[in-house]
Amino acid sequence: VNYKTAQKISVTERGDPNNLELKRVFSTFDKNGDGFITKQELRESLKNIRMFMTESEVEEMVVKLDANGDGLIDFDEFCILCKAIDDDDDGGGEEFKRLGEEGEILKEAFDVFDRDKDGLITVEELGSVLCSLGLKEGDKIEDCKAMIRKVDIDGDGMVNFDEFKTMMKNGGRLVSAF
Repeated sequence: VNYKTAQKISVTERGDPNNLELKRVFSTFDKNGDGFITKQELRESLKNIRMFMTESEVEEMVVKLDANGDGLIDFDEFCILCKAIDDDDDGGGEEFKRLGEEGEILKEAFDVFDRDKDGLITVEELGSVLCSLGLKEGDKIEDCKAMIRKVDIDGDGMVNFDEFKTMMKNGGRLVSAF
């Protein structure tokens, strides 16, 4: 799968109800609602979820994601990132290799949720991150417990990295499936 194919897929799938959640997450990054994520919006959004990056690191991330070269991340490019994460366990497509070493982005995504870095995502950590993204599901402990139950293979009430990878490989979504 190349970038053009991934872009066509993401444009086609935008009407899919499952992508409503992706649109919601995208809109939390797109602070001014213009349909684009600027470097400043990306840096501020990442800071809100305790991912502190330098301006040059944000610049590098945007360059990797910016398929059309306009210096902004639009929804289609955001979808390409999500597809690259989903493809991680399938050997990583060209778009994932362009984004960095295999598994790196998935681990970074996991680490956003694993705030105490103990290798597990707890109900509290999930709720905290969802709230910081402006998602109402984070306010309700029962919703967070239900999300974790959907992917908690070993039944310990938490999500480890392997369970997180399995969820993402199976097309899991941050809120509805997680």
